Amino acid sequence: MQLTRLISFVLLTLCSLVTLPSLAGGTISNATLPAAKPGTVKLFVNRIGSGKAMDVRNDTDVPVEVVLRLTHMVNVTGVGKGVVRKTVPARTRMRIATLRKRQAGYPLMYQQSFSYSLIYSPEPGKKGSVGGYVYALPWKGGPFSISQGAGGDYSHTSPKGRYAVDIAMPEGTPIVAARAGTVLKARDGQHGRMPNPAGNYVRILHDDGTHSAYLHLKRGSVKVKPGQQVKVGSLLGHSGNTGRSTGPHLHFVVQKAYGDSMLSIPFRFSQPVSTLPNFASND
Repeated sequence: MQLTRLISFVLLTLCSLVTLPSLAGGTISNATLPAAKPGTVKLFVNRIGSGKAMDVRNDTDVPVEVVLRLTHMVNVTGVGKGVVRKTVPARTRMRIATLRKRQAGYPLMYQQSFSYSLIYSPEPGKKGSVGGYVYALPWKGGPFSISQGAGGDYSHTSPKGRYAVDIAMPEGTPIVAARAGTVLKARDGQHGRMPNPAGNYVRILHDDGTHSAYLHLKRGSVKVKPGQQVKVGSLLGHSGNTGRSTGPHLHFVVQKAYGDSMLSIPFRFSQPVSTLPNFASND
């Protein structure tokens, strides 16, 4: 199964309903929110008069597309056929729907579901199919399989790692550059899980400003230094089990600067990579 299938997923999360006091005037404009824990998107239901207003708070660093579906509607107006689809900017709270009664004196009745997906492809804030550079496989040998894909529930849930992939492989497997560029950072001296969750790693800057990062490398195996130019296939080091790792594997991610942070962005490999169920466990 190609990686493009993994990164075409739509992350669906049902959100708990929280009743809040109605805002002044019963309306809300887009409002920028302070920085918060990434990855939080919530639906709030507020009572306004005899109706209800539905707001979405997006605490992530990227825009999200939200979908609100209302079914079995009785005495409800204001939402058409019951499907509301909106884009909520990063760090924003936004009203997506206002429910009104068709007839006063009768209750509003409906069932609802709420989901969202990150608008992250190919660049933050822009919709589009995954395109751009095609990355060579960043290892030699195999064949190997993906042990945790994009959006994996163990560690691929933050904006920095949303589209990362973990490839299970024996410790000592040669890790090579998937794209030409300049080595920005490299760590080679970590022996276990601490202090850096990435363990030993190499980070490469590419000519379009994106970065690729190769994590959890074996101690003492890194062959490159910051400032060094590398080509596709250049040996970077060997796979290991350092940092926050549940077993020997390579964590590979492509990122782009977004504000003061680095955000994971979708990418594609030049060859298919077989997949396994996400067996990563939180232990």
